[in-house]
Amino acid sequence: MIYRKEPGAWLAVVFAVSLISFINIDARLVEGPFLTGSFHGALVFNEMALDGDRLSGFATAGSGQIVYASYRIRSIEEQQRLQELGPSAELQVSGTFTEPRKPAHQYAFDMRGYLERHNAAGMLEVESLESAISGTGFRARLARQRSELIEHIESSFPESLTVEAQALLLGDRSGMDAEQARIQRTLGITHLFAISGLHVGIVTGMIYFVLLRLRVRKESATVLLLIVLPLYAVMAGAAPSVLRACAMVVLVLAARLFGLHVSAMQALSASFILFLWMDPGLLQDIGFQLSYGASFGIIASLKLMEGASFIKSGLIVTAVSQLCLYPLLLFHFFEISLSSFLVNAIYVPLFTLVILPANFILLAASFLPLGVDAILFAAYEPLRNWMEGVTSSLAGLPNQVWTPGRPSLGWLLFMAAGVLLFFVQAEKRFRLRLLLVLLIPALLLALKPYIDPRLHVSFIDVGQGDSALIELPYRKAVYLIDAGGVLRFDGEPFQERSRPFEVGRQTVVPYLKARGISRIDLFILSHPDADHAEGADEVFEELAVELLHITPGSEANALMTELAPSAREARVELPMSGAGWQVGDTEFSYLSPEDELYEGNDDSLVLLMEHQGQRFLFTGDLESEGESRVVERYGEQLADMTVLKVGHHGSKTSSSQLFLEALRPQVSVVSAGIDNRYGHPSPEVTARFGELGLRLLSTAENGTIRMTIEDGRVTVDTSRK
Repeated sequence: MIYRKEPGAWLAVVFAVSLISFINIDARLVEGPFLTGSFHGALVFNEMALDGDRLSGFATAGSGQIVYASYRIRSIEEQQRLQELGPSAELQVSGTFTEPRKPAHQYAFDMRGYLERHNAAGMLEVESLESAISGTGFRARLARQRSELIEHIESSFPESLTVEAQALLLGDRSGMDAEQARIQRTLGITHLFAISGLHVGIVTGMIYFVLLRLRVRKESATVLLLIVLPLYAVMAGAAPSVLRACAMVVLVLAARLFGLHVSAMQALSASFILFLWMDPGLLQDIGFQLSYGASFGIIASLKLMEGASFIKSGLIVTAVSQLCLYPLLLFHFFEISLSSFLVNAIYVPLFTLVILPANFILLAASFLPLGVDAILFAAYEPLRNWMEGVTSSLAGLPNQVWTPGRPSLGWLLFMAAGVLLFFVQAEKRFRLRLLLVLLIPALLLALKPYIDPRLHVSFIDVGQGDSALIELPYRKAVYLIDAGGVLRFDGEPFQERSRPFEVGRQTVVPYLKARGISRIDLFILSHPDADHAEGADEVFEELAVELLHITPGSEANALMTELAPSAREARVELPMSGAGWQVGDTEFSYLSPEDELYEGNDDSLVLLMEHQGQRFLFTGDLESEGESRVVERYGEQLADMTVLKVGHHGSKTSSSQLFLEALRPQVSVVSAGIDNRYGHPSPEVTARFGELGLRLLSTAENGTIRMTIEDGRVTVDTSRK
């Protein structure tokens, strides 16, 4: 191993400091409960975010504790005053500490974990803002300078180049839309748009070259770099990858200044210990894990590049960084890009030699007089737009992303052991069959659903909406019923957010991908209400859908018309009552609607599933009149139902006495949002279930509810215990 080449004294120091550091980390990570109660006092924001009518960010309270604060802006005038403060500010506020909301499921964003990673003591909902002044101090000035540079790029760069320049030069990715992010994930080039060692290396090289050309002595140039690099790290957003790269370069340069030699591995391990000592929460940060994982892999594979050409070395670096990170990529993102190996072999040199230097040059030119920047933009913009078109076309090619799902902790360790074993053996002698050591754990993970004899039904917590997932035994088919959605109400223009919450992309899709699902055999939209179908376009964008079922007559609905372009690759059918099919031992049949005229909730697609003697009824937003018709036609077939998906989120217009008495379900599930404005489920409905002695679960209280049928028995598991 590469560590064997390090001096014994250094290894002893690394081991001793690591041991003390991790003891320190363990002690500091044992935190008490989050703050509760009211708050009145000052909050100091180093960098607060303003998006529409929402101000948010981490701030330091008067007690010195870090809190996550958010405030709903009341007017456009207040929004403008806050924008004038800049990113760093001191606010005098009153508010209440609230408990972080539990995630929709184990694969969704976890606010509590987010607060813990940032060493926050609580989450403060600001109710009144009494005064606000701009921040002072050196860090505040740097934050303000960064904000001004971001605004300068927006005003001086062509619109087509602005977002990329802000991301590449200053680490600001807020302007990137969902489609750009999807293209980058598909091709595995997301890392190129985040400031990392590549950027720091170019900045260091450019500054050093200019200083030497200005006849600055090497020692003086090194000292200047030791000052400039930490400032650049802060100006670039202080992401873990930037801090890691800058720290490594600073350690190597500082040692050289004193005539010492520090190897890349020594610099990597020393910076790793230093950052964890200062902030133990970084250990849980995705960027921190990926940055150090990739760096370790590249350093550990240096022997493989001995004597290799520039192109071959680039291919090895790309392959190694992707292979050594794949366990972490699967754990956090549930999928890996298969095309990234080839794409990065082209794009890494392209960004290194052309795109990154060009953006630095264009930024410098934008401050020069005489229209120098206009000439450069005229030459560069068409070239970059052409390359962007090629990138989009590449991302449109099928089967580029492999989605085996999220590994458990034990499986993650199994994969990590394979990666470590690969590097140990490859350093001695690389052979192609060593790749099996890497691939076998991932292949076994991907095969798990195809040897699973159980049937799974998940009622996904999408807030005030509906979404249910059916996974047939041995992964013979995957069905998704509805995709949730956000009911958006008209508001003032200043309230619009640049990145509104998307329940399909941020809740439904992660759940499916974490389950190893990249293809939906049948997507059922029970009816065209926003809380059932608004998230469908995001599902179509992220996953392959073979067949789409919609209720007859709804195809002309405005929401369905908007959805049509996204659903163009799916085959569309309009089933009615009596339609059905069978897959293995599982039978499906539609009980509603009875005609081709869509008139509202009572024309929802109602699906009955039967498997090993257990029956599930999915009712969409069926109301009492529709329930009566279903009971009249199928009453005997529905008696003693196993599971009922309660119609219309438990509204008082649904779950009639007649319907519940006819079905007598063993378990019923209400899909509704926490503290929703409609009061779902209605107290009348919950009382009706109670009087009949029927078990009722709610996604608002229980989170995502997963049921499993095995050997004719149903087990229930919830994400909120």
